[in-house]
Amino acid sequence: MGKWTALVGGLVGGWSFLKIPLEGSFLSAIDPVVDGIGTVAMVVFSGALIYFGVRDWLQK
Repeated sequence: MGKWTALVGGLVGGWSFLKIPLEGSFLSAIDPVVDGIGTVAMVVFSGALIYFGVRDWLQK
């Protein structure tokens, strides 16, 4: 169960990187970097969830 929790946590973390408002703060200069990290995290963790889900489903 720990693997699934970690993967969902990474997915939620990527989503939060995409949704965090940085406009008007001193961090607004790194907004494109944060959006890129969020996008990559969403793709990687979503892909891992799909892969492990299908693999576990086929092993049963």
